[in-house]
Amino acid sequence: MKHLIIATTPLQAKIAQHIKRLYPDQDFVSLYVSPVKNARQEHYAKDFDHIHYPQTAEDLVQICQELAGDYDTIFYASFDNSLILDLVASSTYQHLMSFDDGYADIYPLGMYAWPLQPSQVGSLGLTRDDLIERTEKHYTLYSSDYHVVAREKLVYLEHFFDLPQAPVSNGKTVKVLLGQKFSEEDDQISIRFISTYAKALAIDLYLPHPKETFTIPDVTYLETELIFEDVLAQLFQEYEFVHVYHFTSSVSLHLKDLPHVTITGISLPYYEDRQKELRRLGCQFERVSLGW
Repeated sequence: MKHLIIATTPLQAKIAQHIKRLYPDQDFVSLYVSPVKNARQEHYAKDFDHIHYPQTAEDLVQICQELAGDYDTIFYASFDNSLILDLVASSTYQHLMSFDDGYADIYPLGMYAWPLQPSQVGSLGLTRDDLIERTEKHYTLYSSDYHVVAREKLVYLEHFFDLPQAPVSNGKTVKVLLGQKFSEEDDQISIRFISTYAKALAIDLYLPHPKETFTIPDVTYLETELIFEDVLAQLFQEYEFVHVYHFTSSVSLHLKDLPHVTITGISLPYYEDRQKELRRLGCQFERVSLGW
């Protein structure tokens, strides 16, 4: 009997492929689904059996009908994704297992920890909390003291982001700013924040957030299909040191102990709660002078 594994972001796709390698002699049906279609999404989706970029409720129904079935295990990461909720509810299975959806899994004030919202209930009645409680095993990147999944169910993916080789020895440093989608409603909010700090920090390269729908003026884009954790190996072929700036990226957790990498968070009242939690987990934040 086959397993079904579902990813909705590039990071999830990277973890999903790793999980598949943990079950080398078993058959998987893999689904990548995202409302956003761009080069990065397509790169991480390319090895999946089924790839969809739904835009309407009818699209979601069609995908659910196509993939609902009888599985040994269903693996998922997005606990409140409406398609996943309905796909699990429409299928039969022996086991449910899960894996990280990035920082959301360990953020005690985040979307998986707050009181259940109507949008986190599938059309067939299955809820976010059902998926969290029913998972038998959860593969995680984080050794945080808080996790939305019970501690006894956690399986730690150690050395997940280790690099295959050491950086070049040339003394060069590159400064990279990671993008952030500050608002789902108004792209100008994101553009103003990012443009202001990109100029103040005199960054060399800008890497957009996977869900960015806007363009930042007067920056040099890091042209790549990869998430930053994967592009780092390429940067180390040209630079010995990489200084990463971010607003509230989970990259700060993934790479904070990596040699030759300096990660600096940009302190902002806008993200006070999230940054406070990242500080508690060992990430560094600084106030950046804007020269005003």
